[in-house]
Amino acid sequence: MTVITLSRQLESGGDEVARLLCERLGYQRFDKVAMAQAGQEMGLVTGAIQGAVDFKPAAKGLLERWFGNYEDPMGGDASTLTFGLRNDALQDLTIANLMDIINAGYKKGNVVIVGRGGMAALQDKPDVLHVRIMAPMELRVKRLMEHESLVREDAQKRIRERDLSDVGWIKRYFGLDSHEPSLFDLIINTAKYTPAEAADLVLQALAAFQSKVK
Repeated sequence: MTVITLSRQLESGGDEVARLLCERLGYQRFDKVAMAQAGQEMGLVTGAIQGAVDFKPAAKGLLERWFGNYEDPMGGDASTLTFGLRNDALQDLTIANLMDIINAGYKKGNVVIVGRGGMAALQDKPDVLHVRIMAPMELRVKRLMEHESLVREDAQKRIRERDLSDVGWIKRYFGLDSHEPSLFDLIINTAKYTPAEAADLVLQALAAFQSKVK
């Protein structure tokens, strides 16, 4: 019943690793679709579910759009008190719903929770294996250029913004540094391992982990 959280950098190959783990273990990938279903089973209203599963972190100082169809009624000036308070309220609501949904996945068991701060939300659970998939910046830039036909400058900008965004919201809502190695039980650099090899490493770690938590 061990749960795996899988944190991954953009273009680190983490999604493929998650797919392989689910395939080999018979686990469910706890992604946006699964989260939406869990939210419905919990009786959350449609808007709350959508806001939670479409949670879109943004770099500190940028307009944070936690709901996909949310538009700033004040013309985009996030520095105003009224807009700031309203935006914070929306963020808190979304985080609360997201935490509830992630915990529902944990209680279900046999899932790989991909991203969404799973390692932070479940940091105190003794039967959760926390995995981080990463790769050097240059390799990730190269992969993004190839996958989306971007020029180098645009790929670099997108990856840097995503990295800052991921770090910023984990810090803000959980008070944690997502670069802190102690948050994870296993960190894999996919510059050195293929996704299949990375999945093998996770399975080895999982077997050792399960033998200790029984």
